[in-house]
Amino acid sequence: MKTLPLSRLDTADHLVTPQAFSDIDEHSPALSLMTDFRQHWPHAVSASAPALEVARQMVAEGLSGKLVVDRQRELVGVLTLERLSEQNILVALHRLGVDRDSLTASDLMQPRAAMPVLDYDVLASATVADLVVTLREAGEPYCLVRDGEHHIRGLISVSELSERLHRRLSLKPKASIMEVLKA
Repeated sequence: MKTLPLSRLDTADHLVTPQAFSDIDEHSPALSLMTDFRQHWPHAVSASAPALEVARQMVAEGLSGKLVVDRQRELVGVLTLERLSEQNILVALHRLGVDRDSLTASDLMQPRAAMPVLDYDVLASATVADLVVTLREAGEPYCLVRDGEHHIRGLISVSELSERLHRRLSLKPKASIMEVLKA
């Protein structure tokens, strides 16, 4: 073993993010856009957490979504800023008959069963262009990735994909608020 040389930061040194680079294009491997839970802890919140507090946390942390977990830390859904919008909060208040402060992450999350899932092996042989087409058609802001051992291995975010490609990706339109209230 040897001791590595240490130094101090210079004023010219600056913090970077993946979005600062143009190293991803439509021919890049799709796996390069997956947040791999073998390498990174997932951003998660308890299903019973107050929804409005989670919204404040997500804005403060610069996140567009968090996984929702139960007491055993099993995935039960995904909560996005879109699902925390005023429109969706009003729908939930009407549907549940509770006050705003009583809403929890589980009240507004997209349930696990409704989330699109890609198999890791399929993603490993796909390109970013394949991923863009797939996610546009799915119309969901997130997609889970499952490996062959039934591990929820990762997450793909349409907003991160947009940022990395430096262009806005539109998703297939969803139901209007009037259609949701009629259901």
